[in-house]
Amino acid sequence: MTHPKSCERAKRHQCRCSDCGGAQHGWPYGLDLARDPSPTGRQEARERSDIAWANTPPPKGKRGPSKQRQAAATDSATVDLIEWLSENPKVIKRIQKVGNLLTGHVIGELDKEFGGDRPRETRRRLTEHFWCDLLIALAEGIEEFFKAMDRIPEYVTAAIIDSRKAENRSPLLEALVALAVRTAWEPIMGMIHTSGIEELQRTCRILAVLICPAPEDHAAVQNGALLPLAKEGMLEISRERLEQVFPTEWVRRLRDDLGGA
Repeated sequence: MTHPKSCERAKRHQCRCSDCGGAQHGWPYGLDLARDPSPTGRQEARERSDIAWANTPPPKGKRGPSKQRQAAATDSATVDLIEWLSENPKVIKRIQKVGNLLTGHVIGELDKEFGGDRPRETRRRLTEHFWCDLLIALAEGIEEFFKAMDRIPEYVTAAIIDSRKAENRSPLLEALVALAVRTAWEPIMGMIHTSGIEELQRTCRILAVLICPAPEDHAAVQNGALLPLAKEGMLEISRERLEQVFPTEWVRRLRDDLGGA
């Protein structure tokens, strides 16, 4: 799949790429930064997130934090995850494997079944947080139905549709969602036996953060990825920034997960 670097290296928190349908948004460059033996790229990314945070004033009065401040906080957390990945090359390989699955086999099946003579139009509709929805639902589905493997695709399909409806995102054909889930699930299920359930969940969650164009606008990523990942690889300063920009209930859950820290 030919793909513009501007999408893989996107700094703005949005994606409308009809080349990949959002399946290659952000994460290939994030993994490149993690693989790079030189820390320069990661340091530059951290400096950008720190500057963005410093340039967004905290809310005054009863006003909530601005989108720019929320974005700076999630950028800070993303850089932490990339830094953590740089010290965990085995996880990078697993993320690459799942990412390749999305951009290859899954996209191919969706194009074949739903693309018709205008596949780019179908792909563009997937840029509205579809892939991070899929990854988060897979991570949760693995945990929820580990003892009932055959029910996971059904659960994941329903979770994606319910999540999009709850967040007022554009509806997608249930058959399209179900095909993407089935196509992704079969090889991912095989990874459970080689990597273990916790490693596979971590893989899906980190990839969801990297692939999501705007985590500050995506509750599924906030709750299904940033919360469970906060205990590993996320610096205290990023957790503090997230606490300043997300709702009280989210902060309470974060502190509960961290043992009241």
